[in-house]
Amino acid sequence: MLPECFCEYYDSQYEKIKKNYFLSIETFEIEGVHDLRVEIKRLRAFFDLIEWINPYFKSKKKFKEIRKLFKAAGKIRDIHVQQELTRKRISLLNLDLSEYYNLLKQKELAARKGFSNFCKKFDVRVFEAKREEIRKYLEIIDLDYIKFKTEQRFNRLIDDLIDFKNKEILAEKDFHTIRILSKETRYTLEILQKCFPTKEYFNELNEKIRAIHQALGKWHDNDVGLQFLEGMMKNDTVQTFFNKKSYVEFSKGLGEENDALLNTFEEKWNDFLKLLQSHNSIGRK
Repeated sequence: MLPECFCEYYDSQYEKIKKNYFLSIETFEIEGVHDLRVEIKRLRAFFDLIEWINPYFKSKKKFKEIRKLFKAAGKIRDIHVQQELTRKRISLLNLDLSEYYNLLKQKELAARKGFSNFCKKFDVRVFEAKREEIRKYLEIIDLDYIKFKTEQRFNRLIDDLIDFKNKEILAEKDFHTIRILSKETRYTLEILQKCFPTKEYFNELNEKIRAIHQALGKWHDNDVGLQFLEGMMKNDTVQTFFNKKSYVEFSKGLGEENDALLNTFEEKWNDFLKLLQSHNSIGRK
């Protein structure tokens, strides 16, 4: 049977997504677009959990329409993040980045148009249909088995996260994978905490995992910023930016901050491992 807490979780996510969806359409507000994507990520972890419980439920296929919304909003979100990074550097270091910022505003207008065009064709009621599909795939399954599989899913994600981090050599793309995997691990933990009795230290564990993906999230934003800046200087400007020194300092600052963020990630990762080790929670595959 479908646990009542699963219904509550799905309905809660749907309401948050719907609220931020309409807010994003109306105002393109930074927080609205950001929260829309975050809540969709949480829902994707829920879909993956449903497949783990019942393999006949193909998460990727079932999530396809919703993923299109996530990607459409992502184009605006990327621009918003870069605008925030630019404003921060202008304020802290008194840099002249006006041409770059204006180009970002132009790209935001184009991204808004693309998002609006997508939303004209998107039917938000798709979430209601998916809810009923999930019910059908779980209604024949025993509640104790659902609890067992939810705990198993979380433990497997923890082990997979640790195994991936323990690779002999980590390439830049691997940090992106760790960031994504740590989010899915945390969102699955949130479902577990909501639906079933959990251990006392799980609240602290949630915060430890959050600290990991936040450090890598900021690192990712800066990495995208470096790519944006390089691309714009090559493709979007007819002449050299007026104050070249400011752009050199901007690029240098992003790179230096990223080095520091990777160090922060390692610190947060060690805190995460220490907590698991103190509760003998490693290696449960």
